[in-house]
Amino acid sequence: MWYPGHMAKASKQLSKMIGLIDVVIELLDARAPMATRSYSREPFRAKKNLIFLGKSDLADLKVTELWKNYFRSKNEEAFIFEKDIDRKKLIDFLAKKIDRGSLVAVVGVPNVGKSTLINKLKGKRSAQVGAVPGITRSLQWFSVEGLFRVLDTPGLLLPELWSVELGAKLLLIGSLSIDMVDEKVLQHAFQLYAKVSNLEEQDLNAFLEKYALEKKMLSKGGTADLDRARVSFFNSIAQGKLGKLSFETPQEVVRDKSDSLSPTQT
Repeated sequence: MWYPGHMAKASKQLSKMIGLIDVVIELLDARAPMATRSYSREPFRAKKNLIFLGKSDLADLKVTELWKNYFRSKNEEAFIFEKDIDRKKLIDFLAKKIDRGSLVAVVGVPNVGKSTLINKLKGKRSAQVGAVPGITRSLQWFSVEGLFRVLDTPGLLLPELWSVELGAKLLLIGSLSIDMVDEKVLQHAFQLYAKVSNLEEQDLNAFLEKYALEKKMLSKGGTADLDRARVSFFNSIAQGKLGKLSFETPQEVVRDKSDSLSPTQT
């Protein structure tokens, strides 16, 4: 399986530095916050953490606001982040939440936008600083306006649990690629997409055939190139080319938790 080896490496990297970290910024994808939080938070559970709802420019804004309120109802500070946000607004928010001189790490699943956030924090005036004592020298830190220091090469965190549902959502937001999932995940991802985009078609292959012909993705003989269409279609969803879509809502999370309780637990 693709995950275990990478998870072990990520956990090892994080465990080496977590002792000196003061604040952890969890960068989640606004389109699927819970799916992109499906990793073990144990290494930094005792640390102060801030939740950033990233790629919000690709999500349904109303749903993102619901997520922001949901996390705050759980006493977790949430901030809506998108690539074109004014840097001053970002720094002002962090300055109110992070003590001066703190060491900050950004964590998140693949392709959630960690580099975008890091580059926004760096800006043009953020100075690179030397290695932090007690932490591997290869890890670089930079100062943000002299207020706090951020890890330049954020550690990688990957989902701890695996399910068709989780795989489908991670595929839809681009954290997984086509070659990492099986047919069940592809079909479920399409059903999730169809639901939020009000698409009547329920069969993935039938849809892809129409998609391929429309996009002139043809094999020899003029038949629809389904493989090419499949990659193009799911990449287009992940890149936001097919609309601003959210694949999870707080209401669904609350309902799922309620459904999982037995009568004696309610």
